[in-house]
Order: sequence, then C-alpha cells, then structure tokens
Amino acid sequence: MKDWVKLENGSEMVRVPLAELQVVLKGARAVQDEKRWLLAEVERTAEEAKQMEIKLHKRQSQLEKCAAFRPDVKRPSVYQAKNPPRPGLTRNRSKSLLFSASIRDLLGEQNEELAKLGAREEHLRAIMDATCDISQRADYMEVVASALHAAQSVIVAERYTLGILNDKKDTMELFSNPPLPLPGRKFIEEGSMVIDSATTFGRVVLTGKALEVDEVGNSDILDLFEDQLDLLEFDPQGLLCEPIFNVHGILVGVFQVITRKRVATTTATPPVISRDSSTSSARGNPRNSRTSLLGMGSASSSYDFSGPPKVIFSDQEKESFRYVCVITGTAIWNMALAKAHQIAQSRIECLLKLNRNISAEINASSVLDQIISVSYELLNAERIALYVRDEGTSEFYIASATDGVYKDEYHTEHNGIVGYVMRTGQLVLTNNAQEHAEFDPTFDEKMSFYTRQVLCAPVKDADSNILAVVCASNKADGGEFTSEDALYLNYAADAAGISLHKSNLLREVITSQRITEARLKLTDFVSSSTSIAEFVNVVMEEGKKLMSCDRFGFLLVDHLKKELWITQIDGANIRMPINKGIGGLVATTGETVCTRDAYTHAWFDPSVDQKTGYHTPSVLCKPVFEDHAPINPKIVAVAMGINKKEGQRVVSFTATDVLNMTRYCQEIQFALGRLSLDISYYKVVSDCGLNGTNASHPQFESSTTNGFSSGCVVTPTTPEVTETEVISSIVHKFCQSNELEGLEVIASASSSSSGADAWIDSHTLHDDNLIMIRENGNIIGIGDVDRWDFNCLDLTNAEIFMSSTVIFRVFGFLELFRIPNDKFATFLSHVASHYRANPYHNFQHAFQVTHCAYTMIRRECSAYFSSVDIFTMLVAALCHDIDHPGNNNDFEVKSLSQMALTHNDDAVLERHHCRVTFIILSHQSANILENLQRDNFLKVRRLIIHCILATDMSKHFEKCKALEGLSMRHLPEKKYVLMAILLHASDLSGQALPYDQAIRWGMRVLTEFQNQAKSETEMKVPVDSFMTNLHQMKTRVTVQMNFINYVLRPIWLPLATLIKQLRVFADSLEANFEHYKADLERLVGEHHEKATIPYVRGDSARLVNSKKEKSRPT
Repeated sequence: MKDWVKLENGSEMVRVPLAELQVVLKGARAVQDEKRWLLAEVERTAEEAKQMEIKLHKRQSQLEKCAAFRPDVKRPSVYQAKNPPRPGLTRNRSKSLLFSASIRDLLGEQNEELAKLGAREEHLRAIMDATCDISQRADYMEVVASALHAAQSVIVAERYTLGILNDKKDTMELFSNPPLPLPGRKFIEEGSMVIDSATTFGRVVLTGKALEVDEVGNSDILDLFEDQLDLLEFDPQGLLCEPIFNVHGILVGVFQVITRKRVATTTATPPVISRDSSTSSARGNPRNSRTSLLGMGSASSSYDFSGPPKVIFSDQEKESFRYVCVITGTAIWNMALAKAHQIAQSRIECLLKLNRNISAEINASSVLDQIISVSYELLNAERIALYVRDEGTSEFYIASATDGVYKDEYHTEHNGIVGYVMRTGQLVLTNNAQEHAEFDPTFDEKMSFYTRQVLCAPVKDADSNILAVVCASNKADGGEFTSEDALYLNYAADAAGISLHKSNLLREVITSQRITEARLKLTDFVSSSTSIAEFVNVVMEEGKKLMSCDRFGFLLVDHLKKELWITQIDGANIRMPINKGIGGLVATTGETVCTRDAYTHAWFDPSVDQKTGYHTPSVLCKPVFEDHAPINPKIVAVAMGINKKEGQRVVSFTATDVLNMTRYCQEIQFALGRLSLDISYYKVVSDCGLNGTNASHPQFESSTTNGFSSGCVVTPTTPEVTETEVISSIVHKFCQSNELEGLEVIASASSSSSGADAWIDSHTLHDDNLIMIRENGNIIGIGDVDRWDFNCLDLTNAEIFMSSTVIFRVFGFLELFRIPNDKFATFLSHVASHYRANPYHNFQHAFQVTHCAYTMIRRECSAYFSSVDIFTMLVAALCHDIDHPGNNNDFEVKSLSQMALTHNDDAVLERHHCRVTFIILSHQSANILENLQRDNFLKVRRLIIHCILATDMSKHFEKCKALEGLSMRHLPEKKYVLMAILLHASDLSGQALPYDQAIRWGMRVLTEFQNQAKSETEMKVPVDSFMTNLHQMKTRVTVQMNFINYVLRPIWLPLATLIKQLRVFADSLEANFEHYKADLERLVGEHHEKATIPYVRGDSARLVNSKKEKSRPT
C-alpha cells in the first residue's frame, strides 16, 4: 500500500501511522486543556482584583464621609487651664476619640489587605509570565532555562536543579542554575546520573512522591544522601524535591530546590515591608519581589526570628513551585511529542523517498543499495547489511553493506539470527544479542565487530516468499532498538520486497523478450545463411545479452575426435579436448555446472586466466542436445556464461539463470538441428584445412573471445584434400551419429534385448517372481508386452496381474517406491475386483489403456516425464474406469442416479473412479503409496485425479485444440497437458490397434451402447441417435467409421505428427478406417442383412465363442 495519496486538486496527502497520530492528538488536547485552565485562572484572578477594588473604593468613601463629619478638637492644655471640663463634654470627647481610633485601625487593616493583594497580584503575574515563557519555548534547552528561571521567581533558594528522565527511565539528565550570573549561559549541564535510591532524585523517581525537609542537618537524609549533599558548595538547610508528571500522569523528571543554612545572630530587626517598595521592587525584578515579599532576601542570613521557628518553604511557595513543575512537565511532554512527530515525519519522508527511488528501478542491485541507505536514516545504526537468498539453494549472501566487509560471502540458512529470520520469516528484535539463542559469534569474529543489539527483518515478495533479510546492528547513539524502529524497518522491507518482486517480474519479461529476439535472429540466420562462424558469433552475442554476463562461450562437440571445437568469425580455430575443463565435463556427462567460484571446481583449468590476468569467479555451463531425439539425445554443443554482472559487480548465477540458459539452449538446439549437415561439412573442411582464412593463421592459444579458459588451441594445418574426400567424410560422420535414429530403433527394440526383459535381467535377476520372463522378451503364455500391438482381449486376471507387474518393474517402480510384492499383488487384486463384468469397460480394457500408455512412454515420451509422473500415469490408467456401470455420464445425469447427485452432474463417472481408486489405496494392505513422503503423496494424488479426469469425453475437443498448439520445444513446459492428452488418447486407442483387435473392441463398446439404449427406452428418456439400430451390422460399421473420422482422427493424427514414434498408431487407425469402409461397401452390396447382434452383458468375445462351442451338438 502506498504511503501517499494524490488528491483531485493535485496535492498529496501523506499517510501517518495511527498510533503516532493518536499520541500527537492527545498531546494537543492536553495543551488546549492547560490553556483553557490558565485562561480561567486569569479571569478568576481578574475578577478577584476587581472585587477588591470595589471593596477598597467603598471603604475609602466611608472614610471620607467620616472625616467630613469629624468635630474640631481643641488642644487639651489650653482647655484644661482655663475651662475645666464638664461631664457631658468629656463623654462626647471620649466617643470621638474612640471613633478616631477605630478609623485608624480600619485604615491599618486596609493597608495590610492592600499589601497582600498587591503581593498576590505580583505572585500571579510571575506565575503567568513563567507559564507563558515555558509554553512558548520550541527548543528543548530553552524549556530547561525557562523552567529554572520560573522556579527562581516563585521560590527562594540557593540551588535549583531540574532532572529529566530518558525514554528508558533509567538515567536522568541534570541541569542547574549557575551560582553566579554568566554571560550567555542560563544553566549548567551537570551530566547524567543513574536512577537509584542513593540520591534524592532517585528516591523521588522510584517512589513518585515529593521529598521535603526543613532542616537537613537535623534529619536522616544527611546520612542517606551524604555523597550527594557533600557535592554542594554551601551548607544546606531546606530541601524540596518535587516529581514532574505529564498530562497522562507519567513521571518525566524531578525538580529540586535547596536553601542555604541561616547564620544565627543575637539582634536583628525584621525588614519593614512597604506597599510602595514592594510594588516597585516587584515590578522591577520578580526574584527581588519574591525576596522582599517573603522577607527572605540576602539579609535573611544576618538575623534570626524570635518566637517559634519559621517554616523554610511556605504553602504559597510550595503551591507555586508545584505549579511550575506541572507547566514544566507539560512542556517536556510537548517537546517529546514534537520530537516524536519530527522523527516520525522524517521516517515517513525516508519511506516515501525509498518508494520514489525504487519504483522505477529495474536493477535488483540498485534496489538493495536503496534499502541500505534508507535503513541507516531510519535506524541510526552502526552497521546495516542486506542478506539475499541464493535462488534454488538453502544459502544466502551479503549482497549490500556500507562497510563492504565480506561482501558476497555465502552462508547457510542455519547460521545465526539472519539465518533464523531467513528460515522462518519472523522479525527479530533483541537488545542483548549475545544472549539470543540463535546468535552466531563467528560473524563477529570474521568481521572484528561486537554485536550488542540486533534488529532483523525479512524482505518478502507479494506471495510471502522470503527474498532477503535486512539486519541492523548496534544503535549509533548507544540506545536500544524499539518497536517503532522495527515498525519502520518492516515498512521499508515490505516496500523493498514489492519492488524486488516487480524488478524480478520485469526481468522475466525482458528475458522473455530477449529469448524471443534470439529465436527470431537464429531462425532468420538459419533460413538465410549457412556460415557457422557467423552463427557462433550470433549465439555468443545473444547469449551474453540474455545472461547479462561478461563473457559467453559456445563450443561444438565432435564425438568422433573427442574434442570441443569452433571456428570464430575471425577465422581462428579453437580446439579443446573433451576430457578437459568444465566444458569437457558438461560435454561428456550432460550435467549442468553452476559454480560461484570456478577456481574451487575440480574440472576448472586456470591456466588461461593465469596468462591473461582474467578472473573467473562465476560460471554457468549447460549442454545443447541434438534436436528431434527425445530418447537418449546426444550432446552436440556446450554453452557457457562467465561472470554475471549487476552493474559493476560480479555476482553468482541463480536458479532463474539456469532456467533461462536452458531455454536459450533449446533455441540453439532447434537452430543446430537445421544446420546439422552444414556443421558436419564445416567441421570436415576445418579438419582438412580447406578453409582459406584458417590456413593463413598461425597456431595460437585463445579463450578470450568465446569465454572458455581450458586450453583451447588451433589445430595444425593439414595437407589439402579433394572435395570427394570431404563429402565421404561427411557421410561417414553423419551416418555414425544417426545410426540409431528413426523408427528403426523402435522396430529393433521389439525383437532385441533392449526391451522389458533386458531391464529386468540387469536389475531384478534374482527375483523368483519373474522366472517366467524369457530372454527373447516374451512372457510365457502371454507375449511380448513391449510390442505396440500386444493383444489384451483374451487375458485372464492372473495374466493381467503378471503383465502389470512386468510393466511396473520395467521402470523399477516397486524398488524405487519401496512397494512390497505382496502389497502390489493385493492392490491389483482389489482393482480387478472393483471392475464390473461389462462388455467393454472391464479390467481387460483397463489393462489395454495401461499398456498403450506404457508403449507411448517407452517409445519417446519418457524424456518429458519424471519417474513420479510415469508411475502416476500407469496407476491412473489402470484405475481410470474402475467400478464403471457400463453406461456413460449422460445416462447417469438423465436417470438422476446417486453418483450424479453426489458429483453434481459434472464428470460423474470420472470423479467416481477417482473416489474408488483412493478408497482402495486407503486400505493398509493395498496402499502402494504408503512410503511416499507427504509432499510426493499429495503430488501423486493430484496427478492421478488429473489423469483420470482427462478421460472425460466432454473435454475431448478441448484437448484436441490444445494438442494443435503444442510443439516439440514446448513439451517440457507443457508436460502435464501432454500427460492428460496421452491418457485420453490411450483410452481411445482401441481403434488404433490392428484390425482384428479393433473390430472386437468396437463390438464390445457398441454392445454397451445397445444395452444403454435399451435401458433408456425402458426409462422413457431420450436415446442418442448413434445408439439406435445397433442390432444391424451396417449401423455398427457406420458408427465406427464416424467415430474414427470425427473423434479419433482429430487427436491421433496431430499426436503422431507431434511425436513421430507414435505414427504406428495413426497408420493403424487409417488402415482400420479403410477396412470399415470396405466392410460397409460389402454390406451395402449384399441383398440381405446379417443376423442381428445379440445383447452381451459382461462376457468377452472369447467366452461367448466358448459358450457357442459348448452349445453345439456333438
């Protein structure tokens, strides 16, 4: 899935992981809630100030009214001297004095209240300023500086220390205020400390509760935290350490303040706090305002309060300090969220960049390099390497690594954590790699590297196949890998897997195009030119382009002279002994050689590399077989690719390369088949020295043109010979190389010791169960099962058992699949007992189909199938009509039989045959598949079902059409299509046998049709036209002719054209058609019809004849 979506207006919308969005939204909501709370506090404070002002104005108006009505008071001394007071006047005077005293008291209370309000206002203003200052900071260190400054404005102390926890909550970064103002430095970084109970910070973090001490010297914390307190430059008195929580209640740090110890004096006068001074000082300096307001300025150390001891931290100070802690926690959390958001955004941009960069890449190597580059940006790891699986093997290699150490080194998939991920496809994240169960220390020993943490993710394609593994080791910042790291690395691996899969698909398309181009070029060349040197040049150029290799070699094989040879376009003759080098190994054994280090191969000859300085790490060499010879074809050439290139790098050939080379060799094989005589002529001319260009060249050694580094030399110049001798040599060579080709091989195979008996004599000589096999290939009383016209019509069950055992032993299946003799005999007995006594679909028909399939496989088709395929075909042929009721699928559907209801009217009988087959195989005594591994058993089961379902006549013309589209070069790729066609053709082979057998098989199947027509008439359901009037011989012959013409010819004629060795069946079919045609003409010419054909149910013709013989009078 893409990480971005293009909108209609042209803009792009980026997808962000849901977890990250939720965290950001929670943080934003918390900030909004905090702002609303602060606004509410401001409004409440403003309202309180407004009410106080109203109350103050009211009191002032009262005082003014009292002063307006106050009587004038004369001086007492004058009044007492001249006029003694009267009692009434004295009483009035005392009342006015009392009133004046009360007014003075009222004014004093008012002034005190005004002073408190002013201090409160300044205090709230300081908190608001601190809140705004902290909240507006966008940098991490600015938040620290603002928090320390805010604490100094609300609480008086000597040392202010802010500790912030890391992500793992095991260490803490400490920041404190400088003892003296320093220019450009607002705080001091005191480093990090481990969280433990030996410090006040650790205690608060571990308990989550505040620590407050008024007298440090008189408490036990002096002993508990002695090491920490000894680091102070002054004697501490009061200590307050508050935990800092974020909006979610998660501890993110601590804030600690410590006061200096007071010096006791005998006389001291507390400072007088005036309204004007407090107000002006507060406005000038918040810290000075707090000092003057609280009476704890610098003069506090020179006096001692009388009376009860004063609390070091007042409630208001602690409340304000806790509020600063809350604001600081919110700011720290917001900064963490912002940092996480930035990291997430950066990682998403990296992933988008990766998608953009690799979306257009067609080179897998470039994709791998992009993965490494992006992985470094995502993870910030010390080392990242990419391990790629070697196709077709259980090994992997380091395909890309920034350090380049041990690049392209191969490992088995059982090594280390990488091998575990390669094997299981599971992501591995461990921050203690040395203790991991799959850790392999040999990797570190080879690379001189110490692995602490490992994050390893598989790279999969769209089908969840593991293509590679990306492995990151050790965080560069000393931290640990997290689940987020794993998430983003997994994203990168998924994107890379899809891109690699796309590049592989594109590479397949390009390879197919190149093979098609090579086929066209070779075909055009063969049709227009006969120059072998130019042909070799075209082969090497197209091969080099197709295999993406540095060099491509091509040599022809001369079996008579035991050498590999070629004449290059420059006229240089190259000769190489057939028993030397990797090319010689392939030419003599037919094996495919694919090595990633040619110097370690036993057959590699490094002599030429030593002379030329060329380095040959990777080699892929395949044989080219002769065309139109699927049975034991000869090797006519050798093709070799050297040093596969990916960009500037030399890499190893893969299983896909082997497959591509095979396809290319098939194209070369087809072209060489057209040029076989020209090549023979060219070789003789080259050997005889008639090539004028070669005659002038000196003798030399060379391998740089064709890529072979195995002692290729020019043959010496030979005396000139006549054209007659050249042609004679060509004829001799051609006849020797083709002496066993053609139909003569098959004809001689029937009468020679190369049949079933020869195989049995060489492999099962001491088997007592096969003593009835004679050396001439015949089974006593039965005949030669290797003959295509072997008669199965009159065989008894015991004879079929014997013949079936011979067929299975010819291929060695009883030994190969470890089938005991008694179990195989029980299986045959069960199969025979489940065939009904039908005229046609009986056990004899089952064996006839099996024998036909066996004959076609033995003649030519074995080259296209494995042993499992052939074994499956024979078992399916033997069981393809088991428990057949003697009527077709149409009858079952029309009659709504139980089988039709069970199989939903689809291939009713064929599906029933499959079911009965595996019911028999489920019996322990008859289970001939019990020793197969589960994968092989499932494959055999699928193929048996595939073959039996292929005998469904409703799919007949689909198979005929598929057969028309097949060619010899496509047969290896379409072997399962060919398998189905061969089984279907074997099921229809009765009329492709000699006429005496064909007419008897035809009578049997028509008798079944006649019986079915009678049953359908009794059921009052429609009867097919070809099943009516079958009691007349003319109708029967006509039906057989139509069957051959419209059903059998469309499958047998193309099959015989495709596979020449099966022409004998098509020829017999045509001969039978002519026989039926003659019979029909004879029947039409007769005046009377032959006797009607009686209904036969379940008896073979031999049994019917024997009954007739017994019924005759003696």
